[in-house]
Amino acid sequence: MRHAWKQLAKRADKSAYDSQDVADAVCPALEGDWALEITQEFMKGLRTFCADQQGSLFASQKEADLEALKRHAAGYGSLGNVAADFAAQALAEGKSGGEAMREAVQHALHDRGLRNLRQMEEHYCRESSDRRAANVRSRIENGIALAQAPIGALAVRLVSHPAVAAAAPPKHQGLDDGVGLP
Repeated sequence: MRHAWKQLAKRADKSAYDSQDVADAVCPALEGDWALEITQEFMKGLRTFCADQQGSLFASQKEADLEALKRHAAGYGSLGNVAADFAAQALAEGKSGGEAMREAVQHALHDRGLRNLRQMEEHYCRESSDRRAANVRSRIENGIALAQAPIGALAVRLVSHPAVAAAAPPKHQGLDDGVGLP
């Protein structure tokens, strides 16, 4: 598990962090994965795939272009292949160009969040109790739900700008920044 995901799991596990603190750690973890797994070459290929496919009538050409796009992602992780599949799905649904790209990136990021959530839950099941694992899962699910708008904004940014590998969630600086009292 990468460092940013460990930070997210730590926030979800400790009740000193509220649900917004957990949500604040979701996008930096996703952006870190994107920075490590998605190359500029892949993004150029994705842009071309989404732009060229809007009027294409040949299914065999779409399949060939999709496979070529997946070859750009080979060796870097699964995020590129997932994004390519979501781009093909967006194009099949009638989306085009930038809209298809944004939707593909957003769905790929959300999918990665849910996959890593299951990985974290499994870790807590092995290392701790089922109850603790369920609590971590619930808090991260809520964090991902709270982070839906920022994930969409992150997708919009990633379509046009490279990801920052060292993105980090905000830290509390002062005494008044802590968890609110009930």
